[in-house]
Amino acid sequence: MTRQSPLQERYPNREGIYTELRKLSAADLHAQIQHLLQQAQQHHEHARALIDYRDRVVDQSRHGR
Repeated sequence: MTRQSPLQERYPNREGIYTELRKLSAADLHAQIQHLLQQAQQHHEHARALIDYRDRVVDQSRHGR
């Protein structure tokens, strides 16, 4: 089963002011896309760090019991 994430109807700018998606300019859309891609990269790096920690610390501590 695939899960599709619906587009939000409104997006915040850097000042936290929400604008309807259809009113955003191409530059605004580009900025939003770049922001979301950067967040995705940070989430991916965090997940990798947690996986590495689990593999290094948690799994080894269970083998020592």
